[in-house]
Amino acid sequence: MEFEFNLEDKLYKISIEKKGDTYFVDLGNSKREVEFQVISSNCFSLTIDGHNQTVYIAEAENKRFIFVQGEQFVIQEKEAAKVRKKEDEAGLVDGKQLVRAPMPGRILKILVSEGERVRKKQSLVIVEAMKMEHEIKSALDGIVKKVNFKENQMVDTEEPIMELEEEK
Repeated sequence: MEFEFNLEDKLYKISIEKKGDTYFVDLGNSKREVEFQVISSNCFSLTIDGHNQTVYIAEAENKRFIFVQGEQFVIQEKEAAKVRKKEDEAGLVDGKQLVRAPMPGRILKILVSEGERVRKKQSLVIVEAMKMEHEIKSALDGIVKKVNFKENQMVDTEEPIMELEEEK
């Protein structure tokens, strides 16, 4: 089987071959032997080259959020990545930032309010997802134009939590 996907705006092509309970993954520049065991519907145990790792996966729309050893990766279908490319990694479009959750979760704390001035890298909101807290920061100096959610509400990755406008 061959797959193409985008990870951090880079296109990857991998090939997977199964022999018994073992998978052989060809990443183009290296081949890995992988043993795969299902723990639950969103949790897997992988043994890669003799090293065991637990992997958690959450899905939303056309994205998969993968957690491995405290690191988070977002994998997006190849075509969907092209559509979102209009909006850069920080959610900036024409001097506005659409603040989104990195993955589906619950809003723990909203740290700013509508009309408030914010500076670049200022913390805006804390979202809990996959038993981890994610602090989302501003990508610009600007003003909070709209807050679309309240604390303790569930949020998806496609719904902007808030909208910021660049200060001119």
